[in-house]
Amino acid sequence: MAQQLSWEMLQSIMQSESIESLSMQQLNALFHAEKEMMPFLPDSVCQIDPRNGDLIVYNSTRARRPHDSGVRALLSESVEKPCVICQGKTTGVVDVAKLSQGATFINKNLFPIIYPLQHILEKHRQQPLYPDPMHEGRVSYGFHFLQWTSSQHDQDWHTLSLDDGLIVLQRLAALEQKLLYASEGLMPPSEIPPPRKPTHGFVSIIKNYGQLAGGSLAHGHQQIGYSNIMPSRFYNNWCFSERHQGNSFSRYLLCDNPMELTVRDYGEAVLVVPYFMRRPYDMLLLVKDTSRQYLHELTDAEMRAVTQGIQDAMRALLRIMPLLGREPAFNLTVNNGPGAGLYLEFLAHTQEMGGFEQLGLWVCQESTTNAAAYLREVL
Repeated sequence: MAQQLSWEMLQSIMQSESIESLSMQQLNALFHAEKEMMPFLPDSVCQIDPRNGDLIVYNSTRARRPHDSGVRALLSESVEKPCVICQGKTTGVVDVAKLSQGATFINKNLFPIIYPLQHILEKHRQQPLYPDPMHEGRVSYGFHFLQWTSSQHDQDWHTLSLDDGLIVLQRLAALEQKLLYASEGLMPPSEIPPPRKPTHGFVSIIKNYGQLAGGSLAHGHQQIGYSNIMPSRFYNNWCFSERHQGNSFSRYLLCDNPMELTVRDYGEAVLVVPYFMRRPYDMLLLVKDTSRQYLHELTDAEMRAVTQGIQDAMRALLRIMPLLGREPAFNLTVNNGPGAGLYLEFLAHTQEMGGFEQLGLWVCQESTTNAAAYLREVL
């Protein structure tokens, strides 16, 4: 029988049934009350590479986090390594929603890259990257969450029904909304001047699938980082918009990406191979209404389209990569906020990175047209 976190065990570690019911003060208190997290706290310092604006945060204790991803190929099929999540050996749960089988839930990352500080100076709350002329490092703080796609160990986006996948995305959007709109006084403004409805801080949503892509646990999950610092990709999206008379990157790509690189159209969103594909089978999922900036702004139809796109992209990569002799591994990133529109990026680990790539000269072993055609065939 496949491993799973039972409903009874899930209830025993549940601190809140819905993220909407918690205030930021209560959420902050729940993080500080998580005693098992104390040995694994980050340094809460951020440095910036002056060449390209990349941000670096530090936490040496993350090297000690448990790993079970990528081990199945080394074990007999009859042997499955016990999953700490299915055993309930994890942090308190702050949001849970039932699926047709099992449940999806959100909890605190035991090995956080960012952590809520108890005393935050005013200058840290006023702007995301305040001056640091002596290069001592800027203070980084916030919350690091995990969303477990399903309490059932072998279930993830690609195996869920569309309706269940939609619930997972809706709960992810609910967390995003809570963080952005309830953190005034805790986080700096996301945009200056503020948009039509002021938001605070920056929500980074990612998925690491497979050991080669940084996935440490095989139990399907997403990571959500909420911080006072703006990731360089968010900043680059904003700069792109500034250079293109306010047009977002997603609007640009919807207009300029060749039609033959479309993988699948979902009406409200479209899955494409970008004309600048760096690695075989990289994909972008673009929301067609480029006034959208965040997941929680999506309509029901847009949510459904995005869910379909996530499921299709994962199914395609998980089928194609073994045929290439590669262990399935990819990163999923959600690009949100000013300048992005709203788009999701699927970065497949179909080819190693070498020295040329480190210099910014990417060598790709497949053509964009062939990749798009094969993805369409697989789907």
